[in-house]
Amino acid sequence: MLALLVVCCAVVYGMVVFFLSTAYHSYLVGEFHNDFRSLLNSVMERGWTASLDSVTAFTQKHDAALQLIARGQTLYTAGNLELDLSPPSIQEYGSFYQGEILYTLYTYIPAVTVAQSWRILLPFLPLIFAAVLLISAAGAFVCSRYYSRPLLGISRVAKQMAALDLTGKCETRRRDEIGVLAASLNEMSAQLSEALTGLQAANLQLQQDIEREREQEKQRVEFFTAVSHELKTPIAILKGQLEGMLYQVGEYKDRDTYLRRCLKTTGDMEALVKEILAAARMGGSDFRLTRTDLDISGMLQSVCRKFLGPMEDKRIRLCTDIRPGVRLQGDPQLMEKVFTNVIGNAVAYSPPGAVITVTQTEGRFSVENSGVHIAEEDLARIFTPFYRVDKSRSRNSGGSGLGLYITKTILDHHGIRCAMSNTETGVLFTAFLQE
Repeated sequence: MLALLVVCCAVVYGMVVFFLSTAYHSYLVGEFHNDFRSLLNSVMERGWTASLDSVTAFTQKHDAALQLIARGQTLYTAGNLELDLSPPSIQEYGSFYQGEILYTLYTYIPAVTVAQSWRILLPFLPLIFAAVLLISAAGAFVCSRYYSRPLLGISRVAKQMAALDLTGKCETRRRDEIGVLAASLNEMSAQLSEALTGLQAANLQLQQDIEREREQEKQRVEFFTAVSHELKTPIAILKGQLEGMLYQVGEYKDRDTYLRRCLKTTGDMEALVKEILAAARMGGSDFRLTRTDLDISGMLQSVCRKFLGPMEDKRIRLCTDIRPGVRLQGDPQLMEKVFTNVIGNAVAYSPPGAVITVTQTEGRFSVENSGVHIAEEDLARIFTPFYRVDKSRSRNSGGSGLGLYITKTILDHHGIRCAMSNTETGVLFTAFLQE
């Protein structure tokens, strides 16, 4: 920019010097001819003697030499007659009659007078060049700062955007093209930031959905593996007993006894299949609850009465603290299934002489059975389908392992959180009806 300004100023100064000399020359020549014609007209009108003051003024103004000639003789001279009359010079003459005598008036100026403009400007050339250089340098500095600083800021923000750092902003209040560019870049940065935030949220949601789908797929595989394992054992037992009766092998000759056992095994399989179907139905995405207004206090008392007989057989003492009138919006059959599974597990896994405490308040429902504890690694998987604390999976010591899984699934559909924990005296199941 500095070089451009210096070159422009030099060109302008050269053009001024060149055209000024030519224009000054034309101006002097034109003025010289016009003034001489005016002088000649004055002499013709007023006479030579009366026009001597005009003659003197003309010669002084143009630094000219003047001669008056009549009949071949010089009658009058004025001005600097010692000037160089060799070309180039500017000459003018005119004739007039005074009486019967013809007078001729000659005048001339040398070309050096016209070229004085260049000689006048030449001494100022160093000063003018220094002024041009100083003004150009100052102008280049100011202009470069005015235009380059916001452009550097815009470039910095653009590099940040290229690195996906959308926190930078172009700080400028200009209203020219640079200001419009900065505002457009800020707007684009804001839109990209919003779009990137949306993409990150969508990506996070997608990852969560993928993880959830993987977990569900893993649970389905484990579920079907456990189903096949649970059904394989009673089918093998049933097949062995039927084959023994068909071939009348040993004790299987007593068909009536083993037919009753086969019927019992078939009943166990039927109950297991029903539980599997119920678990599968509630685990599906299309499962919907039928909600009604439930008196869960009365429902819980009714379920407790169903287990009074098994409790008496094992000498288990039942303690209840059920607040009357507690109501809940839910499915009546499923909520009864929850109470039945939890209290049934407490009765089944409690030793003889244990105490089962059933508590119902406005915000929670809990069942605690004494005399047993569950290992911490088992507590973490207690709600897994077909998971049992008894690794032998004996039918004499427990069910299929679906009871607590179904219970948790039902409560999840109702939006109720549940938990299993150890206490000082036993095991506590808690369902948080309100949180």
